[in-house]
Amino acid sequence: MQSAFRPAILYVDDEETNLRAFQRAFGSDYLVKTALSAADALKILETEDFPLVIADQRMPGMTGIELCERLVTLKPQTVRMILTAYTETELLLNAINRGHVHNYLVKPWRKAELKPVIDRAFEDYKQKLAKLKEVEEKADRAERFEGEVRELYDYEGLIGSSSGLKSAVETIGKVAPTDATVLILGETGTGKELVARAIHAASLRRSGPFVPVHCAALSANLLESELFGHEKGAFTGADQARAGRFEAASGGTLFLDEVGEIPEIVQVKLLRVLQEREIQRVGGNRTIPVDVRLVAATNRDLKREMTAGRFREDLFFRLNVVPIHVPPLRERMGDVPYLANFFLQKFNRQLGRRLQFDAEAIHQVGRYDWPGNVRELQNVIERASILSGGPILTAEDLRLDPEASLGPETIAVDRLASLSVRDEIRLEESHRLSEALRQAGGRISEAARLLGIARSTLFDRLKKYRLV
Repeated sequence: MQSAFRPAILYVDDEETNLRAFQRAFGSDYLVKTALSAADALKILETEDFPLVIADQRMPGMTGIELCERLVTLKPQTVRMILTAYTETELLLNAINRGHVHNYLVKPWRKAELKPVIDRAFEDYKQKLAKLKEVEEKADRAERFEGEVRELYDYEGLIGSSSGLKSAVETIGKVAPTDATVLILGETGTGKELVARAIHAASLRRSGPFVPVHCAALSANLLESELFGHEKGAFTGADQARAGRFEAASGGTLFLDEVGEIPEIVQVKLLRVLQEREIQRVGGNRTIPVDVRLVAATNRDLKREMTAGRFREDLFFRLNVVPIHVPPLRERMGDVPYLANFFLQKFNRQLGRRLQFDAEAIHQVGRYDWPGNVRELQNVIERASILSGGPILTAEDLRLDPEASLGPETIAVDRLASLSVRDEIRLEESHRLSEALRQAGGRISEAARLLGIARSTLFDRLKKYRLV
């Protein structure tokens, strides 16, 4: 496929006088190249691309329609037209219905009549190019993501050493081809969105959109409008109607991240959508059917939230059709060196470097408790890869907090329990800081204003959790 559009025409006719007449008429408007036969045209098209090919129908050796049939596979994006002096309506209409020819024109032609047809053909070509580019970009994104999923979740070494992760991967494989609602449970940074994307990529809806909504970042009113859309005049500033994420995800998957943060008023409306499979926009009264697969995720204990009256029991059971627990890194420490090397190779490719860990760095990576889980591990490796001055990454390059090291002993269940309160506090603060930073569009001063703390204080806390 050509990299840039040019208004070029290949005109094929076995009469030189016709070729010269076409060149004189349109040579100043477009780049025109001519060929005396279909065979000559095919030779030209081996090395050149043309948005538009116009061919005479009756030519010795190969007719214009036969040439267009060849171009369907050779140059599928090219617009193909026939110019003929003969009345062969049935033959031409059959070629159009089969998709071999886009249009036909009858000789003798007049420039005033033919030029608008050619201009429309160029517009059709540009639209096809744009659509093809969109499809290729979607395919590239899907391929890159599926490769990432396979490397993170689907290789034998990682699965074999992590019984918890193996269970999650097996569940993904079983539930993905269905339309069942999935609830992904796990701490911040364990890769819940990656799991949601893996489910979508392996589903029958993979050609449809994957639409994520980060519920914790939005107030009740904003979240309601974001999910369900709004009509013009529904509230101050609603200057025009806007479709919500449910409509945007039609035919695909809607991912509600941190669903445990959804306010009760929105929970009620979400429950109705799950029951009725239809929505009403804010400020509207018409029902709109929606065709989405819902995947939700949370780092909260929703059963405890139900007991406290903060989460509806009926909504929980609607969401918890197929639960998937993504274990934290401290429960699968054997995976950490593999993941560290995976991320190091990833950043080597991005940065054009050939970095390697030394023994002490790998030792520290394996002893650290990773309260921020996979996300923290990736951030640490990325920062070290960028700032390292040599080909070897050392323990000093990693800058890990010695207070968060687990020590050489094996982590027992009671040891994990003793860490849970501290980890929960650290994770909660880290999550709160991340959300503030996201709401502020990455601006530290604005995030500090939202949190009601000094900018210097926020910066110190962001450094503590390796968020900057």
